[in-house]
Amino acid sequence: MLVRILLITSWLCSCAAAPPTGVAPSDLFADEAFQHAQPVPTPDSIFALSPEMEQVVEHLRHSPDPKSDLLALIREDEGIRYDNRLTQNAATTFAQRQGNCMSLVVMTAALADELAMPVRFQLVKSPPVWDRQGALYLINGHVNLRLAAPYRANQMRITDGGVTVDFLPGNQLRGYQTEPLSRNELVARYYNNLAAEAMVDGEADYAYQLLKAALLQAPDYGHAWNTLGVLYRQNGMSERAEAVYRYAVELPDSELDALHNLAILLAAQDRLIEWQEVHGRLELKRIRNPYYHFDMGELAYQAGEYDKAVRFYRKAVDLADYRHEFHFGLSRAYYQQGNLVLSARHLNRAEDLAPADERQRYQLKLLALQGGRP
Repeated sequence: MLVRILLITSWLCSCAAAPPTGVAPSDLFADEAFQHAQPVPTPDSIFALSPEMEQVVEHLRHSPDPKSDLLALIREDEGIRYDNRLTQNAATTFAQRQGNCMSLVVMTAALADELAMPVRFQLVKSPPVWDRQGALYLINGHVNLRLAAPYRANQMRITDGGVTVDFLPGNQLRGYQTEPLSRNELVARYYNNLAAEAMVDGEADYAYQLLKAALLQAPDYGHAWNTLGVLYRQNGMSERAEAVYRYAVELPDSELDALHNLAILLAAQDRLIEWQEVHGRLELKRIRNPYYHFDMGELAYQAGEYDKAVRFYRKAVDLADYRHEFHFGLSRAYYQQGNLVLSARHLNRAEDLAPADERQRYQLKLLALQGGRP
């Protein structure tokens, strides 16, 4: 997983670009405003092997087909359990057998490195997955890894004999383009993920350290700049936040997120002429945000405008069919229209998609609906 943040912040993708002119990136940091919280993991520690992993590597070194055996190891015992909010280093992922796509990539690369097995990190250009934690929108991207066979002396090959390691099945991956990432770019995204998690947990000092580390690894990683702007804004540093947003707007991978956050800042300061200019650029792009349509649906529902609410909720579902709250909103609006069949259908879908602690609530509502009660 790669995270981006909208007040908004972001993880994963970026494109190389010349930095915006007129601003020195070093001037955008604010070391004096944050305390040293805890050590930032070094790149070496992210990929470090545990003793158990070293034993596995020693076994694989003597295998006639180490790539196949490595893949079998990753997939055994039902493989690595996916948790999109869990960015972990190689050793922890191996021990716990769970993590997000970044965790899987890091663990696999760590093992492959010790086996002299070439790897290629890849940004997958799949549709972003939206989540919301309090006032933060988390926009999750996706990375995977291309694993080649180890090089052996006196061996000539036409292809790398490679295979893709990913949580997504191959038939889904074939529909998406990929973009190569350097190891530094991957590590920057790892730090940005941890920073987003730290911000959700209210750990501003640690988030700052992680974001600075990310930008030292990949200075043109626009999403990390945008996340830094959000962090500044959360901590009352509006002037710093604006400077960072305006810098990030000029980086192609972060333009939309930075525009969104800049517009929020300008509106809060009643700078309406500047807001109107930024809002005009943003409005053309905003329709891609499913939570925009969901929030509009909520407002319409609260106003008793159920036909309008259905239209907005349906648009949110069209953009992000995987969000349980969108289906629940649509179920409520259909119920108010008297369309009990569609109401039950989307309530069932909400229950299927909901995390375990939410399912009982939906089950009770579904039972009430089947009993003719709202």
